[in-house]
Amino acid sequence: MSDNSVLGIYTFEGIFEGKPVYEYAHPQEHALHKCMLFLLQEGADALWDSAIIEASKFGFEEVAMDAFSVLQTEMLEQKPFVDLHPHIEESLTLGSSLVFYEKP
Repeated sequence: MSDNSVLGIYTFEGIFEGKPVYEYAHPQEHALHKCMLFLLQEGADALWDSAIIEASKFGFEEVAMDAFSVLQTEMLEQKPFVDLHPHIEESLTLGSSLVFYEKP
């Protein structure tokens, strides 16, 4: 991690098609899910292509990115981030982490 590293937060919708590169408790296959991707990156600009590639490593296809922001220190104690500290720590250690929700 360099002085220019930030934790990007990307939200997207995508279909989990299985065969993830990463081992994790994945969502239901062949279903649409809303997701939040934490991505350790250089610089505060949105890296949409990198985020889509990372989402595919988690087994998602037909990814439609919604939004991007950079995690700020003051956000750590606010909802929903206060409940996502394990994912934040994982992304700082491993480079990324994914939170998924079933699409209502």
